[in-house]
Amino acid sequence: MLRGIQRLASDMKARILGQELIANNLANATTAGFKAQRAFKAVLSERVAASGGDNLRLYTSFEQGPIETTDRPLDLAINGEGFFVIDTPYGECFTRCGAFTLSSNGLLTTMSGEPVLGDGGPIPIDGQEITVGRDGTVYVDGDEVGTLRIVRFDDPQRLSREGNRFAARGATPIPVNPDETEIIQGALERSNVNPIDEMVEMINLHRNFETAQRSIRLQDESARQLIERAGRSGRR
Repeated sequence: MLRGIQRLASDMKARILGQELIANNLANATTAGFKAQRAFKAVLSERVAASGGDNLRLYTSFEQGPIETTDRPLDLAINGEGFFVIDTPYGECFTRCGAFTLSSNGLLTTMSGEPVLGDGGPIPIDGQEITVGRDGTVYVDGDEVGTLRIVRFDDPQRLSREGNRFAARGATPIPVNPDETEIIQGALERSNVNPIDEMVEMINLHRNFETAQRSIRLQDESARQLIERAGRSGRR
């Protein structure tokens, strides 16, 4: 009976985490390039499960989000696999959010000021007309100034999530095949979160949580009654 309560408590823990992830997904439903995060229960040995071992695992859905035209020349979307590479104080990070701007010293950067990297490093923008080809080549007033560095990973689930960006943490970035990935200028990839699906899942998690909660109460009451009966029998 106690083992059953332990397993139900573990299930409830998973439901709570699922609710937290859904809340975060919904909060980022309009965030460019955001990727939904999920939780699942990994299959563990009976010994680990019986001891209350944590069998929760997180994963990120890297499914392509819808691409929306913005007509802003520094908005870039990746159609296909891959990530933009940005230089941060903590090393290179990777993102699908292509909402870029120019720094005071004329470099292509994120909205928070981190340089966007090309094959040769940061990309300088000194001119008026900015054009980005489907292969990521950047032209300013007709002159080529760099090519966006777009990379992929054999197993993106190994990436460490840091808000709306990812760190490699040992995973090796691989250049994408330009024939399979297209850069679209004047557009952004929107979040791949579907608010309706998230709300339906939230309702299901809440119902499952309540069911597990009722089961624990029933088992707890049964255990109490057994103990009381055993106590009365021992006094006879």
